[in-house]
Amino acid sequence: MSASLFDATPKTEQTNVPPKPTTRPASLPGITLSSNFRFRRGQAIFLSKLAEAFRRGEQYHLGVFVPGYGKTITALSSFVIAHALGVAKKLVIFVPRGNLREQYADKKELATLFKNLGGHHFSFAVADSERVFLKNIETQIIITTYQYASGKGGASALRQYCASAPTMFIFDEVHHLADDGTWASVIASFSCACSVALSGTPMRSDNKSLFGVPMEGVEGGEQYYKALHEVTLKEAHAEGKILKKVEAHVVDYHLTMIREDTGEMVEMTLSELAEIAVEKQDVDAFLARRKLRFHEVYLETLLKPAFERFAEKRAALEEWWEGSKEKGERRNHQMLVIAMSNRHAAAMLDFIRRRFPNFSSARIGQDIPAKERKTLLEKYRDGKIDVMVQVDMIGEGTDIKPISVIVKADLVRAWSKTLQQIFRGMRYYNSFPEEANLCDIYSADDSQVVATLTWITSEQRFGLRMQEKWQEERNVLKGEPKQSLWDLAAVQHADSQTHILELFPEYATRGGGSGGGDQLSNIDDYILDVGKAEEKLRSDCAAMAAKLSFMLEARGEKVEPRDIHSEAMRRFAKSQGRLSIEELKKKKSWLERCITMRKLI
Repeated sequence: MSASLFDATPKTEQTNVPPKPTTRPASLPGITLSSNFRFRRGQAIFLSKLAEAFRRGEQYHLGVFVPGYGKTITALSSFVIAHALGVAKKLVIFVPRGNLREQYADKKELATLFKNLGGHHFSFAVADSERVFLKNIETQIIITTYQYASGKGGASALRQYCASAPTMFIFDEVHHLADDGTWASVIASFSCACSVALSGTPMRSDNKSLFGVPMEGVEGGEQYYKALHEVTLKEAHAEGKILKKVEAHVVDYHLTMIREDTGEMVEMTLSELAEIAVEKQDVDAFLARRKLRFHEVYLETLLKPAFERFAEKRAALEEWWEGSKEKGERRNHQMLVIAMSNRHAAAMLDFIRRRFPNFSSARIGQDIPAKERKTLLEKYRDGKIDVMVQVDMIGEGTDIKPISVIVKADLVRAWSKTLQQIFRGMRYYNSFPEEANLCDIYSADDSQVVATLTWITSEQRFGLRMQEKWQEERNVLKGEPKQSLWDLAAVQHADSQTHILELFPEYATRGGGSGGGDQLSNIDDYILDVGKAEEKLRSDCAAMAAKLSFMLEARGEKVEPRDIHSEAMRRFAKSQGRLSIEELKKKKSWLERCITMRKLI
């Protein structure tokens, strides 16, 4: 696999024109959607284009989707198509470390998805240990991190795995993967039949090109990424119930700066300081901006309106819950504060606890022990902490939908990084009423973040106009009902069914009534977690060996469990820890026969 191959992808005409609202996705190879499932517009377009591209022999592709749009579903559906077309038999999903178990390794979610796509049966393993998936090399889906894949042990194991059958790669959040980086150089040595790169912001703040992303040239020699399909912010807003609406609040400051060596005094606003920083005049703008963020006036001016708005939103939502008959999880709004350093985060948390003690607050950063960080993040995720102050610890893959107030107090200017930060509070939350799905963003007017916020709100306006246009088209297509010669004489209740037209329906129950409807009764019918299955078989074998030992001891034979395991090791020529799933099944079957016959056989 070579990075140059991506540039060789044949050029095809691309279009991001939204489809007509009434169109249904075309037939996709290997996919037969269940009655209670549908793709979103952008997903259906991307997958249709992907199937056609695979048929043309084009191997490497990019999909651009706003966060919250369903990249996980798109990724796994892409593999189903590649598998059905014979392009790939195995899949390796590369993710940033924080996304490993949060997005891709939930067995129930994977089983639900594969059931909804047509009842496919796949096996998967989380590759944080080469022992598991190399023993079971026939495993079809490997989920790993960029970090593990580029390490010595992980790289060697994945190289062996990828060589065993045509393998598809999914590069999740591909903006982490610089073309000239260490991770990319190792991954390039793996055998790859095809790939799909996914990102909401497929660009880097250092302007480095991305690995696995098709590029195309423009006049002047510059190159830009070439997406098979791109779902823009305005399209996501037009579809609705994907992103919260946004209101941006920008604070400016008047500064007085004194040069220590000459005593020279300079007065300016913070927005003027930003212009000076761009022009690189003889004022240490960066230092001024950094010092400013510890100043009591800065903190008071930025945080006070944010907390007032936060309190107002929480009170309104409490009132709504009290009058609501909804039985869902009764979460309230949460706030995320983005600090520029651990010391700055500590100072902000101290200020918040002094000025706004009515809200529970905490902070996480690299200076907090890992175990404590994990506990605090889980509490925040569960809604037990109202306000979290953090330094680059809550990023892609962290899906806490009640976040709806963001205070951006760091020094990050880069467009892609700023978008990723803000997207933490923009995911639509179905448990909130429509009016509560609004994200308030507070920032100081001293960086290019204002331009990014302006663009986000502009895309929102365009999207809402598109939504109105699509609704008008639906109404026109529906037309006025024709007058019928028939009249309704009587009505009787016959049956009740629930069809959930959502991206990921709830796992346990389908249908109405007390009977529970169609249940996902046997999760292994759709997805097998190789690591968990192996762990269960080892536990079963250990329990059965103990039972057999007890039975033999009752007959006067002195046989310890370790003696039984030694006999098994002789029979299978491996210790239990080295046995694959199939070998463990054979050991379990042997132990069952031994127990039945009450002796070692």
